[in-house]
Amino acid sequence: MRIVHLVFCLWLFAAAPWATAQQTPRHASIPIAPSRHEGTSLTVLVVDENSVVVPDALVVLTDADSDETLRIYTDAAGRGRFVNLSAEHKFTIHSEKGNFYPVSKQDLQISGAQTLEVTLPHVQELKETVNVSASTQGIDPAQVADRKSLGTSEIVNIPYPTSRDIRNILPFLPQVVQDGRGQVHVAGADTYETTDVLDGFEVTSPVSGSLAMRFSADAVRQVDVDSTRVSTQYGKESGGIIDFNTGMGDDHLRFDATNFIPTWQSKRHKGVSFDKWVPRATVSGPIAKGKVWFFDSADAEYDNYIFKDLPLGSDRGPFLRGSNLAKVQINLRSTDILSFGFLNNIQDEKRQGLSLLNPASTTVKRDLSSYLGDVKELHYFSGGALLETGFAWNAFHDEYRPQGSAPFIITPTINQGNYFEAFNGTSRRAQGIANLFLRPFSSWGRHEIKIGTEIDQINFTQRYTDHPVELLRPDGTLFRQSVLPPLTLLDRNNFETSAYLEDRWSPTDRLLVEPGIRLDWDEIVRRPLFSPRIAGTYALGTERNTKLSAGIGTYYERTHLDYLARALTGPRLDYYYDATGTTLTGPPVVTNFFVDQPALREPRFLNWSLGIEHKFPAAIYGAVEYLQKSGKDGFIFQNLNTSSILSGNYVLTNTRRDHYRSVQVTARKHFHGDYNVYGAFTHSYAHSNAVVDYSLNAPIFSPQTGGPLPWDVPNRFISWGWFPTPLKRIDLVYSLDYRTGFPWTAVNENQQIVGAPYSHRFPSVFLFNPGLEFRFTFRGYALALRGVAEDVTDRKNPIFVNNNVDSPNYGAYGGFYGRAFTARIRFLGRK
Repeated sequence: MRIVHLVFCLWLFAAAPWATAQQTPRHASIPIAPSRHEGTSLTVLVVDENSVVVPDALVVLTDADSDETLRIYTDAAGRGRFVNLSAEHKFTIHSEKGNFYPVSKQDLQISGAQTLEVTLPHVQELKETVNVSASTQGIDPAQVADRKSLGTSEIVNIPYPTSRDIRNILPFLPQVVQDGRGQVHVAGADTYETTDVLDGFEVTSPVSGSLAMRFSADAVRQVDVDSTRVSTQYGKESGGIIDFNTGMGDDHLRFDATNFIPTWQSKRHKGVSFDKWVPRATVSGPIAKGKVWFFDSADAEYDNYIFKDLPLGSDRGPFLRGSNLAKVQINLRSTDILSFGFLNNIQDEKRQGLSLLNPASTTVKRDLSSYLGDVKELHYFSGGALLETGFAWNAFHDEYRPQGSAPFIITPTINQGNYFEAFNGTSRRAQGIANLFLRPFSSWGRHEIKIGTEIDQINFTQRYTDHPVELLRPDGTLFRQSVLPPLTLLDRNNFETSAYLEDRWSPTDRLLVEPGIRLDWDEIVRRPLFSPRIAGTYALGTERNTKLSAGIGTYYERTHLDYLARALTGPRLDYYYDATGTTLTGPPVVTNFFVDQPALREPRFLNWSLGIEHKFPAAIYGAVEYLQKSGKDGFIFQNLNTSSILSGNYVLTNTRRDHYRSVQVTARKHFHGDYNVYGAFTHSYAHSNAVVDYSLNAPIFSPQTGGPLPWDVPNRFISWGWFPTPLKRIDLVYSLDYRTGFPWTAVNENQQIVGAPYSHRFPSVFLFNPGLEFRFTFRGYALALRGVAEDVTDRKNPIFVNNNVDSPNYGAYGGFYGRAFTARIRFLGRK
């Protein structure tokens, strides 16, 4: 870290206003071939179709007479400037950025100091102009973070399973894996170690840390995953950022719908029955053209899950879910843009947890609801600075209830009775943000400084109602009865505040350095946390066809409230019985969870990475990235009782140490007509010195020990793409995912770990999903019909395992999905 601090000192000196070095012209990077003429300049302002500025857009200015080429990248205010141009020559200007349509203007005559506004339209699924292709994702020297993006084309064309859930497309990016619960893990991190952002506001669940809010896949314009070299604008995470950006209406009224026809299913011995209805619809357009626009995207899901291995009548798990995202943008004036958003979620599941081990009586009825309301303003200063302010209110409600009041009984082969617990919880987050992007200036190079702050007020309340749990031996006798408090009430608050300072410093036209520092504080740990970070890129070659990237920095995690909630529950009493199951063997064994809040420290990671990206012949882009993360002071419960592992006082400590390293190799190719193919291989290692996750209602009895993390995937290969076929208007689409199976832990009938934790693995997963899409026009309206063979090889990829060594079915896998044929129909609007 001394090296990081030394570099910061040099940066502060270089950026200081008293620095006396010769100043360089004001553009995002020095032109490739500066002109010799003076007195003529062109300031370019790049905006989208709603007059919102577009940062980091490439702008290329070509002298039509001399073929001299200058290029810049726009700053945070969407501006770039060319100087010392020839007033007698004509110029061609070209601007592009990923997920936008490129724009070119010819025969420009420039005299004096001129300003030109360039409008880059976002990519739309239904093109308004024939033979218009989206900008290709080339090498971007202005992109410092290891960012992997999916734009409109990828979201629409990649055939990912259960495409109504946008989370399911994330694993088709390297460094992202998805567990059996549907939650994603970025760069070896737990779900709560990643920050989920929707249109600039955090939507991560305040207690669980999961990505719990749902929104239509058709609403998402682009999703970015930053796994390392993350800007100091973002904090409270070691895993990275998942940033969702949704659409907005423009001056054209648009409507599209997907899967508006319900489907039916036929299973052997089950007959024909209703399967699912998963409609999605989006409408957008102007309220007042050129000034006010709206956007509304809704989706719904009704599933009739049928489990083929369960008896008729108890084999169905009805599921109902819906969401709606509504947005309005108002351009108050040319310098002020105001936007509002409201996202609402509801979910109702009648038999959550239904499986071979959990028949219908042991499942729970679960209801979830959440909403996010936000307002944001962008203010542009005449000098080129930009101020972004916003406020959001986010709330979650979660409730589950057992099917009845019968005792809950656990046997080696199947669970019986009714679930032992009812739960009702609410969590809320009020967040305010402010980001100021200062006017760029020159001092030993070009500087683009941004500063900002964020304030979060979090509250959660929980209510648990519990009944005793009985654990039976294989012969049916009672082995243990576990008793939790009949009623537990929790109420907790946390106040978080943060601030950051970051500079984008270009000392030369090839080098970009991004130093920054962040301060975090919350009322639980109550310590100021400083996170210095520095990263940069260097472009090689005349055409800048090679980019080197590197970065190192400190990343603190948020205070994970779920650990504090565990410490507020209990105690748990376990009564053990003799071989007859009628006589107690002794007094109850007591288990408690505690937290010494003043002694806690915030978990932190030191992340460093190296990368190289190169453009090969035939416009094939390849990249290699190495990432290493070392975590210390992680939260973990330790048992202070050294005489027995069956009970004790579990105290929340900072003794966890996590280690992650990975090497990823990626390649991509863009073809004419907006066709793409992508492939990535990742070799990684995700381990910790403390992997046993203790809790009261699902206890694991074992000394705390190390091993692989539950989402450790040493080897993974993904690929996807879409191509034209010889048949007119029919495209071939595919996705492929191969990875090492997740690790799992063996336990005995007393929930004691047998062997080392996570020393077993599921079989390797292989999914190949090819499909065909036919686009056609019916009475002037554009439609698209797609059929996909999911898991076409019919490989059995299990998601459950019987891990009880005392069960006759020990080691048996379940949750097989197998081959399935799915269809999707989309109404794209008037052609």
